[in-house]
Amino acid sequence: MIKVKEEISKELLSILKQLGSSKEDVIVELPQDTKHGDLTSNVAMQISKELGISPREIAEKIVERFPRVEYLEKIEVAGPGFLNFYLSNEYLLKILKETLEEKTFELDINRGKKYMIEYTDPNPFKILHIGHLYTNMVGESFARLQEALGAQVYRANYQGDVGLHVAKTMYGLELLFKEEGISFNDFKQRDLVERVEYLGKAYMLGFNRYDDLKEEEAISRVKDINYYIFSIYIPSLEKRENFSQFEEIGMKEWYMEGKEWCLEYFERIYKRTGSKFDNYYLESEMANKGLDLVKNNTAPNGKAIFQEDEGSIIYRGDESKGLHTRVFINREGLPTYEAKELALAFKKFEDIDLDESAMITADEQSGYFKVVLDSLSQLDPEIASKSKHFSHGMVKLPGSEKMSSRKGKIIGGEWLLDETQKRVFATMKSTKDWSDEDVNQISDKIAVAAIKYAFLKVSVGKDVIFDFDKSISFNGDTGPYLLYVYARCRSILEGREYSSSQDDRKIENADVKDLIRGIGRYKDTLLISSLYYSPNILCSYLFDLGQTFNTFYQNVRVLESEEKEFLLSVVDATSKVMKHGLSVLGIDVVERM
Repeated sequence: MIKVKEEISKELLSILKQLGSSKEDVIVELPQDTKHGDLTSNVAMQISKELGISPREIAEKIVERFPRVEYLEKIEVAGPGFLNFYLSNEYLLKILKETLEEKTFELDINRGKKYMIEYTDPNPFKILHIGHLYTNMVGESFARLQEALGAQVYRANYQGDVGLHVAKTMYGLELLFKEEGISFNDFKQRDLVERVEYLGKAYMLGFNRYDDLKEEEAISRVKDINYYIFSIYIPSLEKRENFSQFEEIGMKEWYMEGKEWCLEYFERIYKRTGSKFDNYYLESEMANKGLDLVKNNTAPNGKAIFQEDEGSIIYRGDESKGLHTRVFINREGLPTYEAKELALAFKKFEDIDLDESAMITADEQSGYFKVVLDSLSQLDPEIASKSKHFSHGMVKLPGSEKMSSRKGKIIGGEWLLDETQKRVFATMKSTKDWSDEDVNQISDKIAVAAIKYAFLKVSVGKDVIFDFDKSISFNGDTGPYLLYVYARCRSILEGREYSSSQDDRKIENADVKDLIRGIGRYKDTLLISSLYYSPNILCSYLFDLGQTFNTFYQNVRVLESEEKEFLLSVVDATSKVMKHGLSVLGIDVVERM
């Protein structure tokens, strides 16, 4: 339908010139309601003032002059002057044929381009919570949307393995080992999940002593540990006398092994959500480079992008741009998140000659990224121009407070996956005579679909309230409902063959015509969703297609019809679009439900 839009725009421009308009572009778009045609334009209203004629009169003149073309059945003037275009029978059959051959899924406008999408970004030694799960699912959909445009996409994950949160965890481990009378070797024997949970407990203990109670001993010890861990990666940092204390108790081993356990645990979750990363980056790897970047661009060295300020090095934000001042190197001489973020930007483009680098984080980091990208624009304008930051809202359960791993108010990502799977399992067992084996095989897929769709159907940037009952329902605007639509299509097609040659057929049935029209809107929807990083647009389309299919299913007796072969081809085309669209969202289909 993209080419048809271009052709209609071209014809409209030609007619507008004949009418005396100077307008140089015409927008033809998909109407929200298919009752208003397959395509629509309000150009008559746009040029009414210029020509001094009513919009409806202009629209009628356009219809009179519009040439007869094979792809249009008719053009109608609606309301004050809308132009509604209806596709011809021949063109609908062409849409059906291209969909069955999967040509409609080919969008090559970014073929040859290289994109990197960075997402999830959990911190070892802290729990991967539902906010990370949301970022993971949004990021995966972003990656697949760009792949749909033909781009080569590199999935990146940037994980914070240095910083005060790590030092607080190491301090907490010290306290727990003494309190419980166990050694690190004893601790190592535990199950992976137990080890990771214990590290979380240690973090909470360290946080409590450092942040809540503000114990002098805790503050001093945590700062020393933090400096010690940074020194592992930054050769220029001085070796302090108290380092021997940490080496004697084997803290470097605690840190290194604990980090690996956390990263291994994260991989379990990525596998369930269908994410497989190409590039892993760690904050520890960016520390030294970030330090050098900032120092080499601090007055009086080189360009005075950064400035010394009471022992720290800062970037002074331009208040007229809404930017605030941030510290890039703290008083201890350690690089902050900001400095490491700059190093990461350069590292990505060193690794791959990217056309675009996109990062997805929670909205609360928007102000931070504005400052980082502004400083990056002064260091390297080209890299900055190719770097984009997308922020998303918060995820909550109904009635829950804002999450805080620091205060223990946290909802784990794996807990949400497990809890949703349990509820899907129970729902399936109560509605159909399923064996436990069958339910186990598909309930996790359905649970992931429920979560992903609930997250992605909301415009990125807005908050999400995840309601279990609504999200796992097999009715309504949910992931399980769309899986059910696909499974219903496959059940109709199971064991049946048909000929895809339907070139001379006249489509009489309104429900059949509506379904093919809906199928025909897929390519345009996919294009818009991809160009604007908007998975919610694709979600809305798939739900509408599912509803159109169910109307068709209720009103058309496919297997009893004399047109059975043709109708089977329509069902097959629907299933192909549903499967492809769900895949772009990162949702795996199930063949039966």
